[in-house]
Amino acid sequence: MNDIRLKPVVSIVICLLILCGFTGCAHRKTKVFVNPNINFKFVKKVAVLPFENLSNDRFADKKVRDIFVTALLASEALEVPELGDVLQVVNSLGIDAGLEQAGLSGMQQDKKQTGTITKETAKAIGQALGVQGIILGSVEEYSVIRTTSGSFPEVSLTLRMIDPKTGSIIWAISHTEKGSLILPSILGIGEETLTETAIKAAKRVVDTLVFK
Repeated sequence: MNDIRLKPVVSIVICLLILCGFTGCAHRKTKVFVNPNINFKFVKKVAVLPFENLSNDRFADKKVRDIFVTALLASEALEVPELGDVLQVVNSLGIDAGLEQAGLSGMQQDKKQTGTITKETAKAIGQALGVQGIILGSVEEYSVIRTTSGSFPEVSLTLRMIDPKTGSIIWAISHTEKGSLILPSILGIGEETLTETAIKAAKRVVDTLVFK
């Protein structure tokens, strides 16, 4: 009798899963810029500066930066200096730790400076840390979005890499990762957490880098 009662529920779950597969309950949006004149094979070590937090989560910048650095290291393509070493250099140069991130418009590099990092500052960071790239970023969204049909985790970030020798942008990305729609717990379907969504986002971002 119990098995018979469960059949409608199982059928509903299967239908929902199929529907998600066709409608894309979990989806992403990415815009990428790569400087075609740069040979990324020579990029072996990059500094990841503190991210700017534009989300409503107080610690989103730190959470996403840590996840992104872990994804970089997991790729086995790059070395990344410790945050303490990066902050020491940044502070010694008098740079604001909450570095401005101008979004995708930042791909249009200024002749004298990129964001709040001037060419002279980029060169100083490169020499001090022995890096071939400097990554700046911002977290625009890190929350569970609630809609009339349900809720889902969403992580949105914008990053760019600067060549410390020239101060020019050599790679930039704007990426939004949306997790699966959170279905009622009565159906026994696990929820995708913000952390899991951020991990997916970080991996996809790292996969766009061309120096592997």
